[in-house]
Amino acid sequence: MKSLKLIALFLSFTFLIACSNDDEIPSSIDIPSEFSVDIPQSISDNAGGLNARTAGDGDGVIEGNEIYESLRHFIKIGEGSAEIVKFTLQVAVALETQKVRSYTFESDDDGREKRIDLTEAVNRGGTAYDYEMTMVDTENSEMALQILWNSNPVVGVAILKPYNIDRRDSDAVDAFIRIDYSEDDANYDATMTVSISGLETVDNGDIDNMKMFVGKKGDIVDVMGNSNHPNIEIIDPNFSGGRNYAFVARGDESTDLGVAKLALPPSSTTTNDVLVDYSVFAVLEAEINAVADLDQSIIDAILAEAHSPAYFNNNGFITSGEDNKPASFDAAFVDLSGMNPFVPNDVKNLTLDFIQ
Repeated sequence: MKSLKLIALFLSFTFLIACSNDDEIPSSIDIPSEFSVDIPQSISDNAGGLNARTAGDGDGVIEGNEIYESLRHFIKIGEGSAEIVKFTLQVAVALETQKVRSYTFESDDDGREKRIDLTEAVNRGGTAYDYEMTMVDTENSEMALQILWNSNPVVGVAILKPYNIDRRDSDAVDAFIRIDYSEDDANYDATMTVSISGLETVDNGDIDNMKMFVGKKGDIVDVMGNSNHPNIEIIDPNFSGGRNYAFVARGDESTDLGVAKLALPPSSTTTNDVLVDYSVFAVLEAEINAVADLDQSIIDAILAEAHSPAYFNNNGFITSGEDNKPASFDAAFVDLSGMNPFVPNDVKNLTLDFIQ
């Protein structure tokens, strides 16, 4: 996704090795070593979105990998966004190593002047933070990046506007990315919530907004979230208004196994109780019935791999359905009860901005 790739470009700043001492200071800033939660590959991988689904084998069955590999792709988009912030903090480490609190440079990417500042003891949005790191495009004084955090325990928020980091790609003009990270949660060792808004949509299946919670406890990672697809067309050409990929999933780092439930509710849905009524099977069955008059037995055969939950290993989709649970999957691990995605309509209308 272009809008995410843009951000990684600014990690190549030459000042990491040779930055000028604009403001030398003796004190030190406690910079987090982590600001994201890794998600096991079983449920997070660059498998291709809705426009890059694996072709079926011609037997008329909608293959499970056609449906569920897209889910892994969308989860990976959220994970990749958070990883960018973790790498961005390496810039703060470089500045702190050279005792620099403010640095101005000309970007090798878009040729525009940027300024990075590190500040202590700030209050933003009614919350006190130990530290703030910002990057501004000085040619128009527009913010490109804001990271706020407390150190003990580590809790913070990072917000990026890719277009103000690199103005060469107009696809990211209105895009924002936000990561809320915490190591102060009673149920998890670490959590993050990734929010993305304002991505440009052109093709069927493109994402404009996304919101995803990730919580890690030991080797187990829980994921709950939605990606919004305003132009999606699955089977029924008369469907309009967009759909969410609404999902709950769990991955195990020690076994490389994963499990997920996926729903495809209309974007205007105002409840998060969607995993049954808008399950993959239920939605695809309704869309088939909207365009064809088929016996239920034929529909069942077509959707043989569209059941819930879906099971994964490091190579991707294995099978789906409660009655098809592989022996290697523990019953407690695949129990996703109590987990829900976000309200689709909220994700559809998601807007982000910097914190004042």
